[in-house]
Amino acid sequence: MIRNYIKVAMRHLLRNKGITVINISGLAIGMACCILIVLFVKYELSYNSFHKNSSSIYRVNSVIKGKEGYVGEMSVSQFGTAPNLKLELSRIKESVRFYELNEQIVSAHNEEFRQQGAVFADAAFFSMFSFPLLRGNPATVLNEPYTVVLTESTAKKFFGNEDPIGKVIRLQDDYDCRVTGVAKNAPSNSDLEFGMVISFATFVQNAAKVGSKPEESWFGFSSNQTFVQLPPGVTPAAISGDLKAFADRHVSKVAKAFGNEFWYRLQPLAGIHLYPDGDMKGRSENLSRLYIYGCIGFFIILIACINFMNLVTARGSERAIEVGLRKVMGAERRALIVQFLVESMIISLLAFVLSIVLAAIILPGFNFVTDKSMILFSSANLLMFAVLLLTALVVGLMAGSYPALYLSGFLPVRILKGHLGSSGHRSLFRKTLVVSQFTIAIALIIATVVIWSQLRYMQQKDLGYNKHGLVNFYLNTVKQMPQRDAFKTEVLRLPFVKQASYTNMPLGGRSVNNNPVAKEGARSDESIGAIVIDADFGYFTNIGAKFLMGRDFSEKFPADSIDAFVINKSAVEKLQLREPVIGSRIEWRGENIPRKGQVIGVVEDFNMQNLRLPIEPMISMIRKGRAGMLAVRLEDGDRQKQLAQVEGIWNKLMPAFPFNYRFVEDELGNEYLVEQRSGSLFGAYAGLAIIIACLGLFGLAMLVARQRTKEIGIRKVLGASVGSITALLSKDFLQLVAISILISSPLAWYGMNKWLEEFPFRTSFPLWSFAAAGLLALLIAFVTISFQSVRAALLNPVRSLRSE
Repeated sequence: MIRNYIKVAMRHLLRNKGITVINISGLAIGMACCILIVLFVKYELSYNSFHKNSSSIYRVNSVIKGKEGYVGEMSVSQFGTAPNLKLELSRIKESVRFYELNEQIVSAHNEEFRQQGAVFADAAFFSMFSFPLLRGNPATVLNEPYTVVLTESTAKKFFGNEDPIGKVIRLQDDYDCRVTGVAKNAPSNSDLEFGMVISFATFVQNAAKVGSKPEESWFGFSSNQTFVQLPPGVTPAAISGDLKAFADRHVSKVAKAFGNEFWYRLQPLAGIHLYPDGDMKGRSENLSRLYIYGCIGFFIILIACINFMNLVTARGSERAIEVGLRKVMGAERRALIVQFLVESMIISLLAFVLSIVLAAIILPGFNFVTDKSMILFSSANLLMFAVLLLTALVVGLMAGSYPALYLSGFLPVRILKGHLGSSGHRSLFRKTLVVSQFTIAIALIIATVVIWSQLRYMQQKDLGYNKHGLVNFYLNTVKQMPQRDAFKTEVLRLPFVKQASYTNMPLGGRSVNNNPVAKEGARSDESIGAIVIDADFGYFTNIGAKFLMGRDFSEKFPADSIDAFVINKSAVEKLQLREPVIGSRIEWRGENIPRKGQVIGVVEDFNMQNLRLPIEPMISMIRKGRAGMLAVRLEDGDRQKQLAQVEGIWNKLMPAFPFNYRFVEDELGNEYLVEQRSGSLFGAYAGLAIIIACLGLFGLAMLVARQRTKEIGIRKVLGASVGSITALLSKDFLQLVAISILISSPLAWYGMNKWLEEFPFRTSFPLWSFAAAGLLALLIAFVTISFQSVRAALLNPVRSLRSE
């Protein structure tokens, strides 16, 4: 019996190819989009879950409460935190530091490599975390100083197919490390990324060579993260008091120098991807983005389902005569119900299969845009496919229930006489569905415009300095230090170089550098936190910062090297310096012996960090040997030729080091990749939503034109023009789109205003986006409807009336 139902259903679907294709393709596109978004959400939630001990591993975050009451949480902690926690707190099972380094110059196998992903980590790193070793013992590979574990890709890069164990590599032309292990490449869903792991004992011994004891300094954070593993049964709440006492013992003196309170809190390893800067406040840009993508996936599949249900219910009057004839021929109501449901289910199942094919085709491009490595066909996705299949069946059941239950209940005599009762409620239902579709689609278009407007704003905003033609050359190694002055002198002789000056801080990134600064002689609780820039003569003039008063560091004033500060406007306000500001005495308290000096210049606030971060107080001073990045201002010209000449100087003075530079404009562009990806994805989602909505509109227009064939024929006989008939058929649909514009605009305005509030520097809401999105939706809808309307209006009225 079921075979007959399927045969009849397929015959009916093939007879109405246009509507069938629209139903299947619309539903399939919506499901494919939903599959990709579910994959993305699952992938984001899977970060760090592969570690065997993930439930008992926590990151130690630093929390600071300022004098003004502001509480901030940081993912970093001091170098002494990990070893002292394990030593002093009995309920800490293990502790590990993970200290990420900048790009390293590595010499291996008589070749030199620029290596990203170098980290220092403690001996217990491979025991605490589940990064499998292909060679070496997890418990001992990092026990000794000057030992290193390479990932398999790094080992292949350095040594090819040779066995790397026991071989020696040289880092920064400064120290050698022996390879003691090879680890599998870190999974792509790991927040701890590395290409080589150097024993932390190496870092400690290197520091000792220059008289530094980083584990005894509680001032700096750098980019060091501390992780602890708790024994079974011990929770973060159980040791919160011990952590507070630990912080009081070690950090209270430093915190008071800022006038702040300081404590530590534990964040679960599973949560650090969604809350990279700590979860204390419960807000996260990553989590918000996940919610947004989840809502988009829901709305797009909702639009697709609305389409399907709309078209099925719209065909109810056409199928009514079929139902009447079947009942006259003896068909039972149960058989009619099953027939309609089978047809609807077949469409849903075909759409489900097609959606998987579409998702598989689109996934490589989706991975590229999102910078992920998602896999579609995996046992981990079986539940997703099962839920999606169930959704398809439920949608098919709901869409088929109207003709199945409503039409099959009529008496055949009423159906054949055309007495089906009022269709007002059915028409209202369909109109509501159309409005819902276009409301979602238009809101997505507005959101896309706002995201791209914010991205454009960040790319074009006046940052307070001139980024054009500014390039950074990195001479950060100890071996390069003796050549710094000579390199600068030679570079300045080049005809296309305007200025050059050393600094420690590349512009546009993010600084974890925050030091106590106060008026000279002020109490410790009167200190403020400020970003410190180690600068060079003429640095602020070189970058194009605007001086509000005073001057830049100058070689004409020898005292500038020991007794001078240049500060920004925010520092003046926070320090409450009175006029005359120039000549005011302040002191930097970032070391045991404060550095005192006079303010020689005040610059306008500029965005030394990226635009996601507010401008903070800044002080700058000259400390010989601390600044290892040469910022060079180039004139306009052939950049390749200019860089080739600079590279010639580099190779002459430092032949052992690969040429290392970055343009500030490129660095800034890389900072906003997340916004670029979001804009691209929103644009794609908005386009899909419009396509799906227009497919439904096209199908409805087709059905309306078919149902009004006789009316159109009579109007043409009475002299109606093609234009008037087209307007007649299009008017109702365009009114629905107009209503959608009115509903979607305030919703989009509210949601995107909330999104913009996350940025300290943001564009004003582009009000023109309402008009642009509305006009675009009306235009696309009009073109979609007009195709069927014009086709119906051009039909010969004789044929139209004969068909009735």
